[in-house]
Amino acid sequence: MTDTAHGVPAALLEFQTTMRLPAGGSPVELLKSFDDYSNSDPPPVAAVHRGVPLRADDGWRLGVDVTVPLGDGPFPALVYLHGGGWVMGSPWTHRRLAAELAARGLLVVSVDYRRAPKYRFPGAVGDAAFALDWARSGVAEFGGDPGRLLVGGDSAGANLAAALLAAGVPGAGHVRAALLFYGVYDYHRALPTLSGLLGGDDAASQLYLQPADFDALRGDPRLSPEGHVAGFPPTWLTVGERDPLRPESEALAARLAAASVEHELHVAPGAPHGYLQLPTHPAHDAGLSEMAAFLRRTGLLPADPEAA
Repeated sequence: MTDTAHGVPAALLEFQTTMRLPAGGSPVELLKSFDDYSNSDPPPVAAVHRGVPLRADDGWRLGVDVTVPLGDGPFPALVYLHGGGWVMGSPWTHRRLAAELAARGLLVVSVDYRRAPKYRFPGAVGDAAFALDWARSGVAEFGGDPGRLLVGGDSAGANLAAALLAAGVPGAGHVRAALLFYGVYDYHRALPTLSGLLGGDDAASQLYLQPADFDALRGDPRLSPEGHVAGFPPTWLTVGERDPLRPESEALAARLAAASVEHELHVAPGAPHGYLQLPTHPAHDAGLSEMAAFLRRTGLLPADPEAA
């Protein structure tokens, strides 16, 4: 059954609007069941290099998928962190979104970072930081422009992207812009909304932090970047009007404004969480167009859209 207005499967729309799972279901099973919808018919790209190896650490082989746009490079390069509540997702679950971003002229480096509960904080942050540092030179091999380096992500991935900037990891100073899609910017504040994904909302039950570190990490820039935005590059934020995590993006935008950081907040009309993976929702194309327009205004994409 689909939402009659937009063709979005009803169960998926309900979950993305409430972040509540159907009785007896799991988020992995739910999202997997709608993979054919979320990842169907991606726009054409020049190439996808899957599983490019970066390093092995603590039993995890860190790799990236590199999606190359059509046309002549070099292209601005986006280090992208996928969403999934720090516990699920991969570059594969976001393969259509990577292609959509490439269709707007970005070389997309999708990072297959460690996930909880097997690998808890700060494993994912460390992997994201390593990938960003690698991208400073590594993207050139695939047609990327190291001088036009961006970082971004969606949901938990937007948290990781912002955390790299807030913590000032190696390579963060070379980032020319941030693209943050419906993210989490204060972990402890957002946890009650995310408890269905993360096992619970207290120290003992949530899956991302070690329980012993739960209180000590409040406000840590690697976890809750909202309070550490002074050094951010120009930043584009988007969130759905009907996203239960909408206050997170609005709070970060307010902090960016207070710190006089160039930024734009796009609230997608009528859209739920994860709307950039709902290809039939009208907010999907409109949001990507707004993002591309922001990058043209900042000089990271050509002023003529046809040139991208």
